[in-house]
Amino acid sequence: MIKEQLALIVEAALNKYLEGNDANLEIPNIEIEYASDYKFGDYACTIAMRLSKIFKKNPYEIACSIVEIINQSNDKSYFEKLEVAKPGFINMTLSTTFINDNIKEVLSSKEYKKNSVKNPQKIQVEYVSANPTGPLHIGHGRWAAIGDSLSRILSYVGHDVQREFYVNDAGVQIERLNASILAAKNNIPIPEDGYHGEYIKEVAQMDGVPKDILLDEQKELLKRFNCEFDNFASEAEIREHDGIKTAIELLDSHGYIYEKDNALWFKTTDFGDDKDRVLKKTDGSYTYFASDIAYHKTKIDRGFDFLINMLGADHHGYMLRISSAVKVLSDDKVKLHVILGQLVRLFRGKDPVKMSKRTGDMITLEEVIDEIGVDSTRYFLSMRSANTPLDFDLEIAKKHDNDNPVYYVQYAYARICNIFLKLKEKGMNFDENTNFDISLINDECTDKLAKMILRFSDECLLCASIYEVHPMVAYTYELAASFHRFYYNNIVLDDDEKVRTQRLLLSLATQNILGICFDIIGITKLQNMWVTTE
Repeated sequence: MIKEQLALIVEAALNKYLEGNDANLEIPNIEIEYASDYKFGDYACTIAMRLSKIFKKNPYEIACSIVEIINQSNDKSYFEKLEVAKPGFINMTLSTTFINDNIKEVLSSKEYKKNSVKNPQKIQVEYVSANPTGPLHIGHGRWAAIGDSLSRILSYVGHDVQREFYVNDAGVQIERLNASILAAKNNIPIPEDGYHGEYIKEVAQMDGVPKDILLDEQKELLKRFNCEFDNFASEAEIREHDGIKTAIELLDSHGYIYEKDNALWFKTTDFGDDKDRVLKKTDGSYTYFASDIAYHKTKIDRGFDFLINMLGADHHGYMLRISSAVKVLSDDKVKLHVILGQLVRLFRGKDPVKMSKRTGDMITLEEVIDEIGVDSTRYFLSMRSANTPLDFDLEIAKKHDNDNPVYYVQYAYARICNIFLKLKEKGMNFDENTNFDISLINDECTDKLAKMILRFSDECLLCASIYEVHPMVAYTYELAASFHRFYYNNIVLDDDEKVRTQRLLLSLATQNILGICFDIIGITKLQNMWVTTE
């Protein structure tokens, strides 16, 4: 939001500049970035370098002209200082007035800059979607943490979001599950291509349909993981209602289906695929791809504007195929974004964690949560981009010190709670309705903290635009770090009432934004972590 405001100021100045140069020129996209170093200011703009090639002028001269126009019209409500640095950077330092006004807004709203997206959409996020054939593993946990937090971010900025889990409860894997359970019940060897974890023996002793038992276990664990779903879509139900046949008929009506070798094919090569894909095999059975096409038709029929799918890295070749189907089925009105998640490797220090006893394969999500808790599990699984592998040290996640980033950020929130507890114990005066004025407490740490608070809305919009969560996790850590530095360099409960009041107001603003970040990431707002006295 602040970046957008600053970009509009630069754009207005650039329009005036173009009046004397080339009024017909289409203005390039104006990008505002955080300054690379605090000494250069708070934000920077590189538009002059991009214009230099167009005008064949020195970028430094162009930047100076833009700054001069802004200075002529600026009433100091935005900038304390505007400077040009070679070769043509426009460096911006926010004014005290601008900082004060925005911190006041943070203090007055528990949902700062909520619903800030310009064009809200109806978005469906599909994630986890594990087969109901066994416990959720740590990879599923990563999709759960990222998918849930991404849904929270998208909702926060104003999109209408629906969260869905696609249950692959039909096909060969269910047949293998049933055969495995039957073998365990009869105390005979489980088929080689069956499921061999200890959990098979557990399920075999229960009453009910195996896939339903395992799905219920998955649902319970996801609920414990602070991960709620609006809908669980069943592949079996889609097949029962002739969903696959209907979807293929629609593709055929657009001319993308043909028959060859007694099979039905989808012309995915028309969309850049390396070969066409089979939908109905020679034996008359449908492929998994056909089921997924039918499933995505149900999404389109439900009126979503935008679809987000979280898939494993092994689905890389699958992206183009399903995107092609969505394009045809929706007449190119619905867009699909696929997030490919990489695997998680667990360590204890330098030692890789061995296989799960319960599954005989990958460590389960439940085992990790039991060991380090929900907060640490969610935070660590969300702290890197989904498309990069994640090495996860369980020993660090269990620490109660600053080496553990989860502890570090929660400690900042608890510390603020403790400050106000001490305020009450000491009987000190504090009027939270006092106007915030950073000039009364200004120093480098205070200034950095205030400006870090103001970055929140831009970080939200960034995450929502690139469909990533890790920038929000990184921002939460930076905000906590800024508060810790502010705390160490200032006596918050100062004897001077005016100074104390301003530092407490800034602490409250920090607490508000940290609380929103915690809600988005899905971690607990702890009010007491045995914080030392102030």
